[in-house]
Amino acid sequence: MAHALGTRLAYEQAPGRVRAWVEDSLGSAVVSASTQVGGFSPGVAARLVTASGRRAFVKGVGPELNPDTPTLFRREIAAMQAISPLPQVPRLYEVYDDGEWVAMLLEDIDGRLPPHPWDRADADRVLGALADLTEALTPSPWPDAPVAAVRSEGFLSRWDLVIADNLPVPDWAAGREEEFAELARTGMRALAKTEALAHWDLRADNLILTDDRVVFIDWAHAAAAPTWADPVILRADMRGSLTLPDFPDDDGITGFIAAFSGGLWWGSAQPAPPGLPTMRSWQREFALVCLDWLRERVT
Repeated sequence: MAHALGTRLAYEQAPGRVRAWVEDSLGSAVVSASTQVGGFSPGVAARLVTASGRRAFVKGVGPELNPDTPTLFRREIAAMQAISPLPQVPRLYEVYDDGEWVAMLLEDIDGRLPPHPWDRADADRVLGALADLTEALTPSPWPDAPVAAVRSEGFLSRWDLVIADNLPVPDWAAGREEEFAELARTGMRALAKTEALAHWDLRADNLILTDDRVVFIDWAHAAAAPTWADPVILRADMRGSLTLPDFPDDDGITGFIAAFSGGLWWGSAQPAPPGLPTMRSWQREFALVCLDWLRERVT
């Protein structure tokens, strides 16, 4: 499975008021803006260098690009303000919000995305860093964080939509849709145990590796969840690249995998959201990986 790959707006195409805020915040004119790939946001995501030599990373979006993404950015800002002192998270410098466009200036991290498919060394390093991060985020430092089982209830309940729409499923799963819908409900009940703050969207393109840091980026979906939630999501991204020890036999974890699989599968059959033309093909590919994991756990 490849990195998630959306379309980006060039920094130079951002509204003048946003670019003026960037230069005022950085104290110098921007002389270089390099658009970064990875992820689905249709907004600006660029590494900046100013005339004074200062570096920063800017991400910004307006409702004309996608009506939902500004809200996600506001949630990310709230999460970052709670956790950005952690070394596993980029430092948050400045925030912009004019009621339409929302933007952030962040630490520019000189590193690389883990390749996808994953290699063993990167996977071991990131899983170890995630264990440390989860410990640091238990209990959650963001008391107002949304609860994962609540904020994602619609996504995690989509086996009901698969059934209602009579959506075809892989041959091995045919006739078991009701079983998986019930298993997904078990998973959501387990997710209601809010032990920690979870990133809730972990995959290779939401990580940066440097010589001495593993940095977890793009916190727009952060939510309160059990400590096992992020490890399950990240290992789903790693499946197909290498063999990893599975989690213990646990109905809550299996139910979460079922719910996650159903959410991706139904979503992949829908029209692409505005400004996100590549999302559905990526969802289908990821759904097949997660469904294969589900098959291993229920047979």
